[in-house]
Amino acid sequence: MGLKLVQYLESSLGQALGSLTGRTFRVSSQADAAAPTLEEPVLWQQSFSVLDAPCLWIAAGKDLWEAVGRLTLEAAGLDEVTEADSRSTWHEIVNQTVAAIATGITSDLGREVTASKGEEIQAEPAEADWQVFAVDNGDGQVTAFKVAWTPELSGLGDSHSEEAAAQPAPRDNSVSKTFDLLLEVALPVSVSFGRTSLQIREVLKLNTGSIVELDRLVTDPVDVIVNDCVIARGEVVVVDGNYGVRVSHLASRDERLRTGMAEAIHKSGLHS
Repeated sequence: MGLKLVQYLESSLGQALGSLTGRTFRVSSQADAAAPTLEEPVLWQQSFSVLDAPCLWIAAGKDLWEAVGRLTLEAAGLDEVTEADSRSTWHEIVNQTVAAIATGITSDLGREVTASKGEEIQAEPAEADWQVFAVDNGDGQVTAFKVAWTPELSGLGDSHSEEAAAQPAPRDNSVSKTFDLLLEVALPVSVSFGRTSLQIREVLKLNTGSIVELDRLVTDPVDVIVNDCVIARGEVVVVDGNYGVRVSHLASRDERLRTGMAEAIHKSGLHS
């Protein structure tokens, strides 16, 4: 197997469960176990930007998705949790898991890979080769679920290894030592939910409870800004009770230059 998919899934799901519930979970592969019959399963189908078709499936029974969904929401302070709440929370857990898997694939391939389209489906893919995993919640309760992926996904790392072996060793870069010094420089990072313009009379009317409407929909991604440049976009998540941003798109060099110039013009007052 070219990609370390098993290790990625074990660590990614364990970390997602731990960060959202505040508890320690251990996820492990059960290589010799037969695929279980799942009761009221949630079947998740995932695509990645590096492939054209869905290539990863995660199937969890109600005993898993309802339990961890309830634990997550109770950790967030909710006393009453419905089955629909648990189901949607499991979707968020899976989203965080596949985003981390995409990060691992990016590291393997040496180029950006994102988790592009994920959705719940009703029927299992034909001829899926299921791999069984187990989730241990630390209290002695172990729950099984299953995962399948395509040969195209698992073989991505093989082709990358062949390409890397065929390439000559990189030459020493004389500026690398200077660049290493810059790696310790701290940069301010902020997140923008949107902007708007108000007249002075509107600003003076603001008080506690006032609502300022921004130029962005609730479903739109937020901007991650470093030194006045938008370097990435993503969606807002909650990690250990704090807000965070799960990156879904990294800006290209041209995009970073454009946003930096636009911000500079905006601040200088030269815009029309």
